[in-house]
Amino acid sequence: MIASIISRLSDASLDVTGSPLWLSVEGLLDLSELDDKSNKRFPKLYVIELTEQAKPDVRGSGPALQSVQAEIGVICLMSKRNGACPSLTPMRQAVRSRLFGFVPQSDSDSDDYEPLWLNGGGLLKINAGHVAWLDKFMTEYTAQAAQ
Repeated sequence: MIASIISRLSDASLDVTGSPLWLSVEGLLDLSELDDKSNKRFPKLYVIELTEQAKPDVRGSGPALQSVQAEIGVICLMSKRNGACPSLTPMRQAVRSRLFGFVPQSDSDSDDYEPLWLNGGGLLKINAGHVAWLDKFMTEYTAQAAQ
């Protein structure tokens, strides 16, 4: 699923001046990994799996099936210039327009994902060199027990 989201975002959107809103898109395994990355090329996007929450099977009979909600995060990372925080709004709007309603491809044939929906977001960090914002998206799929 993450690979299809990265692919969807890899074709960078352009701002009003024709400059790319982000230069690259990468996967991230853990939020703490963000500090270890050498972020020399800004602006940049990172895609990360955040959570999964399974719902109980309430059907009562037949093969075991469960709905699973998956939360995906997209981190918008931008450099600060002369100590001023840049506006992340154009980059965030472009990410939302690309992902809201997008149906991610499954890594296996067994999971069919629902279209992504918005799930909030917030400021992740500000340091001397950059500012990071995390936008969250949700999807759902049905997991089936092995026969």
